[in-house]
Amino acid sequence: MSPVERRLGVWFEARRVGDLILDASRRMAFCYDSAWLEDGFEISHSLPLNETGDFLPPDMRGHFFFSNLLPEGDARHRLVRALGIADDDFALLTALGGDCAGALQLLPEGVEPEPGGDASEPLDEADIINAIESGSAVFPRGGRQAPRLSLAGAQDKVAVRMHDGEDARLALPVGQGASTHILKLPVRDLRHVPLYESYTTFMAVQLGLDVAPVTPFPIGKHICSISERYDRYRDEAGRVQRLHQEDFCQALGRSSARKYADEGATLADMAAVIRAACEVPALDLRNLVRWQIGNVLLGNADAHLKNLSLLRPRHGRRYRLAPCYDLICTQAIRGISHRLALPVGQLADPGLLRRTHWEVMAAELGVGKRLVVNTALEMAEQLHAGLSAWHAAFTERFGEHAVLQRVQQKMTAQAKRALRDW
Repeated sequence: MSPVERRLGVWFEARRVGDLILDASRRMAFCYDSAWLEDGFEISHSLPLNETGDFLPPDMRGHFFFSNLLPEGDARHRLVRALGIADDDFALLTALGGDCAGALQLLPEGVEPEPGGDASEPLDEADIINAIESGSAVFPRGGRQAPRLSLAGAQDKVAVRMHDGEDARLALPVGQGASTHILKLPVRDLRHVPLYESYTTFMAVQLGLDVAPVTPFPIGKHICSISERYDRYRDEAGRVQRLHQEDFCQALGRSSARKYADEGATLADMAAVIRAACEVPALDLRNLVRWQIGNVLLGNADAHLKNLSLLRPRHGRRYRLAPCYDLICTQAIRGISHRLALPVGQLADPGLLRRTHWEVMAAELGVGKRLVVNTALEMAEQLHAGLSAWHAAFTERFGEHAVLQRVQQKMTAQAKRALRDW
């Protein structure tokens, strides 16, 4: 291994899990702490404890696990510009590692997790509007720039506290405090995405999918979305605590650049992880099937390895499939790919799917063909019969939005096509 330049401590609650180490070539290694190896849990299916606890370059599994905590694409570029730091995984983790997805905290040497950590400061609406219009999700706080965008994905996401009450006030956690919600901001070229996600998620709930709640959140003339974090809970004293999770890129030891089928990602790989890591594999395999069927019916072509995760329950050592998130009817968005991120039976065009493709997918996952086909038809019938009423319920609760007519039309067409062809 090249000479060590810098390191971050990796913590779970008050225990040191290990060290994230940057070598001279700016590759990251991960080493479990010796005390953690005695009675801790593996933080990823791709980082087992029985491999001596060390994951050193050129083995990139340690690097990939932690780099997958970071924003991607344009969201990452905007954040780098706003923070004025190098576009570098380790530099970003140093700035953002205090409150990531899941329960792990990445802290500089000599810094330990703070007990409690429930303090927060109000987030002004004017600051949010300025962030949207300037393309910067870094908010001023206490006379300095405080980075709070620490979540993976391609959208501008801000980890916030949501205070209870009629005004539903937003706040920024202070120090190492855990956030409770994710605020997603509209991006200029994709300004309707938060609304589309809220609508698609609402429909997924009606279909019976286990989802992380998402609702529209108007701020000034802009429509953001707010989602409740499933990787947080309140303990007996009412304090916000973190739950450990990993997405399927992390579980498979893959770079975020390899989350699509074009780079070898498959539903079969996800099924293999579920069988190896989950407490009740049969239940989670059924949920994986329902997730993929729901994506097709609701027009979400961008359901990739990073859009589904494994969650470690509060009192358990094995995992369960986490609630669905980032459900967006991408079929209604012009100018982006409408091919399925993860094909069904090796077919990526959702408009050409037939029963045989679902049967091939069932064989690839090692589940019953009849189960998959019957589930697909049942969900298609649900959507076809209920969509008009569900649309009315959404608009009654959140208001009329003309842009949602296109989303409704795409879902209606897909439900009809499914009942005809499946």
